[in-house]
Amino acid sequence: SPDWFAGGTVLVLRRISLTLETWDAFDPAGKELVLGRRLDTGAPLTGTVETDLADLAAVDEQGFPVIDDTAHIRLAKARTPAEVMLRRGFNFDAGPGADGSADVGLLFAAYQRDPRTAFVPVQRRLAATDAMNRWVSHIGSAVFALPPGCAEGGFVWEALLA
Repeated sequence: SPDWFAGGTVLVLRRISLTLETWDAFDPAGKELVLGRRLDTGAPLTGTVETDLADLAAVDEQGFPVIDDTAHIRLAKARTPAEVMLRRGFNFDAGPGADGSADVGLLFAAYQRDPRTAFVPVQRRLAATDAMNRWVSHIGSAVFALPPGCAEGGFVWEALLA
């Protein structure tokens, strides 16, 4: 990266719409299979609390993966150090859309060093086989360069303007 961006971060921000009417009609066990997480706690199907790491190697008594190959949690997990991102989701409810259906979803923020090695490979996996694709639509995306912090007495973007 350029010298002026050393220590900076890249933010990918996406607006994701959820087809709530058909998602809500889906049974709870099916939702957990799609997500790879428990609905009541947010825990991975292999854990007890939301912050537990998913055991992607776990199998059930018949030998099938506990977390399905198309589960969102499996596909979204970083597979290399370069894919590590700080991810945060923010739910939105914009009320009824023009057609009367709910305009709800997620504003998804992914902070990373390089979207080419982090966001893009993960997104390709999700686009190819994520079971959630039946219920989500990506409405818009943006990429932002976030500058590094500044020294005392300095200012943000000082290196760019020097």
